[in-house]
Amino acid sequence: MPEVGRLSFIVAAGIGGFALLLLIISVGTVTWLDDGNGNTIGLFRACYGNNVSASVISNGYNTGCYSQNQVTQGGLSIFGLLLLVFGIIALILYLFMQRDPILFAALILFYFASMFVMSAYATWGVYARDPTLYFYPSIESAAVPHTSMGASYNLCVASHYFLWTALTILAFGAGHAVGAGRNTTS
Repeated sequence: MPEVGRLSFIVAAGIGGFALLLLIISVGTVTWLDDGNGNTIGLFRACYGNNVSASVISNGYNTGCYSQNQVTQGGLSIFGLLLLVFGIIALILYLFMQRDPILFAALILFYFASMFVMSAYATWGVYARDPTLYFYPSIESAAVPHTSMGASYNLCVASHYFLWTALTILAFGAGHAVGAGRNTTS
């Protein structure tokens, strides 16, 4: 394999691994939505800080974190994460086995991983503008500051950008490798 192609695959795997790390942290933390006062919502838990209102307490919640699954965004994120893991594995296998179907499988896995990750944070943006979440944890008073996208959400967006960069480099390397392979067989 030409050196440029091999180097681009190694760089794409490294950037993809970094995107995977960001995505794992994003999915595992609870600050997809944050009010700045310790009240946060993640993909699988909602946390209440010290300034919990009376209506929240009357619903059975106190300070702490409670299970609250965001099925759509959680599912999209987890599926994108799994596709990215399999894509990185396929890319590493290609480096050792040099089989074009494995390379194309890695390209397809990276592409669909990026689509699922992007869908997760895009649907979260729409979901987070619901009034009950916009004024989380309580909609009782309009004087309460609204929530904003938290660090976990931003990590998911950053993960997508790194994943897209890895996909672009991978596509360049695939084109270079396939093109070089055709030139040597002609």
